[in-house]
Amino acid sequence: MPPLPRVASTLLGLLLGSLAAHAAQAPEPHFYYAMVPGHYLFIGKDPDGGATYSGTAQIRFENQVLTLVKTLEGKTSTAIGKVERAIIAETNVLRFRWPGHSSTCLVGSDLDNYARLTCYWVRDGVEHQEPGLEAYFPSANWPGQRD
Repeated sequence: MPPLPRVASTLLGLLLGSLAAHAAQAPEPHFYYAMVPGHYLFIGKDPDGGATYSGTAQIRFENQVLTLVKTLEGKTSTAIGKVERAIIAETNVLRFRWPGHSSTCLVGSDLDNYARLTCYWVRDGVEHQEPGLEAYFPSANWPGQRD
């Protein structure tokens, strides 16, 4: 086979180099990582017909994950969240994990385009008859919540 002409071989080298450089770049983070951070009020219900409760939360994007800090009855807990692909629905969900339990959240938006989360949660290793439920409402722009 005759060698490629010099121009064609140079163009091929540039194309392959460009493709390799593009492939080496980190993918853009999912837009939830920019949409979800903020201050929230939440309401919830424990699994299996348990008690209802409410509290405050803050979600931050740091170190390529979401950190959820919840305050409920004066106690603070922290979870790590990542966007994951739900196998059954084949859609993106937000999964938070605490020691001992985890939640799977759908992300929507309110009328001002702030994130609103609705979540199912379960305790690790427990077969619940009903999962726990939580809903997070963005509160940073509410008059009583502004600093």
